[in-house]
Amino acid sequence: MMGNQGNPQLRGWGRHWSVVLFLAVLAGIVIWAMLNLGPWLRAWQDQRAARSAQEQLEKAYRNDKYGGATPEETFDMFIAALEKGDIDLASRYFVFNKQDNWRKTLEEYKTKALLGDFIFELKNTEKSWEKNQTQDPNIIEFYSFVEIEEGAQVEINGRKISIPAGRHTNTTRFEKYPSKVWKISIL
Repeated sequence: MMGNQGNPQLRGWGRHWSVVLFLAVLAGIVIWAMLNLGPWLRAWQDQRAARSAQEQLEKAYRNDKYGGATPEETFDMFIAALEKGDIDLASRYFVFNKQDNWRKTLEEYKTKALLGDFIFELKNTEKSWEKNQTQDPNIIEFYSFVEIEEGAQVEINGRKISIPAGRHTNTTRFEKYPSKVWKISIL
């Protein structure tokens, strides 16, 4: 008996089936990888994107020069920008995550001709500040107190808010950025 070695047709079939088997195993590995490694790959890509966004934010924090060497200086720069009517500059004295909201609010004050009253109120508030150093050396708060003899109503963002009579505390908080400037975080 000669076996398969003597028959050229059977040798061709053997090679053909080994290629088919190899391709089937390869396809199985690819399908398994797509099913099992896809979520891992997406998570890895999300981590890279988050890390990149964090690095960009940290770079922006390090390079931000809008603010003063002290909280009081930042507040004075903020008021000076408001007095000039420069809403964009004034909003840059706030921490990053509040700049857009304050830009909109200040623009609304300017449109409704309330900017002058707001500036007057800010200057009076600053005169009565009581400094409070927090546990964190990069955060400083100032408190001021307002006496309201009769209840009042104010309109904020189109909503009327009632303020009861009594003594009320206003808090202004500043945060020191890595660039060594102070930013307003609460006003």
